[in-house]
Amino acid sequence: MTINIDYYSDVLCIWAYSAKIKIDAIKEQFSNQVSINYLYTPLFVDMHTMLEKNWADKGGLQGYNKMMLKLNGMFSYVEVHPEVGLKNLPRSSASCHQFLKAIALLEQRNEIHSTDENNTLLEQADWLLRLSFFRDAEDVSQQSNQMAIAEQLAIPRSAVETLLTNGEAMAALAACTTNDKQKLIEGSPSFVFNEGRQKLYGNIGYHIIEANIKALLSKPENKPEWY
Repeated sequence: MTINIDYYSDVLCIWAYSAKIKIDAIKEQFSNQVSINYLYTPLFVDMHTMLEKNWADKGGLQGYNKMMLKLNGMFSYVEVHPEVGLKNLPRSSASCHQFLKAIALLEQRNEIHSTDENNTLLEQADWLLRLSFFRDAEDVSQQSNQMAIAEQLAIPRSAVETLLTNGEAMAALAACTTNDKQKLIEGSPSFVFNEGRQKLYGNIGYHIIEANIKALLSKPENKPEWY
């Protein structure tokens, strides 16, 4: 039996950045029992405006930076640049998500293949984008930085650019934000199980995710409707 998990996140969300260790744990513990579908929610679709509005009375970008560094103290397994949020602040996560959907499409069509048996090219590109922003304080909304990641992963730039310019990557991204399950999403990260019937949102402990997966895996296949 294999269960599907729709995993919604924003690449500029520090909570999702820190959740990488939980994704890795799911993959290691449940292996071929779980299929993770990576989807993106537009939390930081207009990052500058959002921060100006939400942090105006909390110290502005300096306050945001302090918060990020404070949270980093809670997560010893990830790195945060001391100037994150102060320099090279991305305009939007949307361009990052569009870039990632282009890679996902290319993988689905078997036009590109990962040489890492544990991680797809989408997973690798996703993580490199997050590292570039949080660890290196790079403006990952710039296409030049995205294409540098594609080059690092030996993904043909022309193949990605085709999907970015012909609208296919945008259409795939739009599907993430307009489907019925997205209506359930309060923020990033969110795990959606059981065809949208169960949702776990935010900085939740791994044991809670694990318990939900185990419960779904233990359900009998011919269960009654009320089970």
